[in-house]
Amino acid sequence: MRCLHIQYNNNPSNINSHNNHTMKKNLFILCMITFIAQSCCEKPIFIGHRGSLLGVENTEEAFINGAKHYGYQGLECDVKTTLDSQCVCWHDDHLQRAGIEEVLIPNITLDSLLSLTLTQTRKDVTYTATICTVDRYLEICKEYNVFPVVELKWATGINNNDMSLFPSLYALIEKHGLVEEAVILTSMQQSIEYIRTHYPQLTCQWLRHNVQEEDYAWCEQWNVTLSVPHTSVTEQVIARSQQMGKAVATWTVNEIADYERVIQLGCKYVTTDYLEIP
Repeated sequence: MRCLHIQYNNNPSNINSHNNHTMKKNLFILCMITFIAQSCCEKPIFIGHRGSLLGVENTEEAFINGAKHYGYQGLECDVKTTLDSQCVCWHDDHLQRAGIEEVLIPNITLDSLLSLTLTQTRKDVTYTATICTVDRYLEICKEYNVFPVVELKWATGINNNDMSLFPSLYALIEKHGLVEEAVILTSMQQSIEYIRTHYPQLTCQWLRHNVQEEDYAWCEQWNVTLSVPHTSVTEQVIARSQQMGKAVATWTVNEIADYERVIQLGCKYVTTDYLEIP
């Protein structure tokens, strides 16, 4: 205490002031160290690809298992539209991956589609299911407190040339109170421009296989995040996205080595079929 007495002329109030200042300084340094450590160790956000591996893809069982079994924070689905303009979760116009030939979703009503049994073998396990509507998918997302990633495939009424059915899809998102949480993912630029113009409250991700230099300017103009395959994640993609204040999403990451690489580079959103959250 001798040094303190000399420095502060034996004034107790000066000593207390110095001690308080030192404590505040140490507390600030400790907080900064904690913040940096947490930032460096921040875990990515996991999204179940078409729900998960456990179930016919894009169906109720796969979605529920993505939320319950794997604990993913988000669930991704693909959207197609039926003959009677209903939105369903499926990747293709046809149902060949579910063992059904000669049926096209755009040419069949929802009731007829729901009468079909889908069958798919995944990792030596055979699953059966019925088609899942987007309405039910969003209900599952709400029930299990996960955010929906709605991938728009080219479909009647939802494509670059015609977005006339998107308002009904938005109405479903709004119905389940998921407007703030929902992410709209698509490779269709004109569709994104339509959504950003008419539904600016929705978050959009642009699916790009190979990112070009001019793509960054477009993303910045339309306030869009890039979503790229894990093989296309590079330091440049991460750095340029960060310059725009945007995170990078990647898919479909099923191997630990690929996961470690994209996380080390700085990806925030990781879509997977079956990886366990570390």
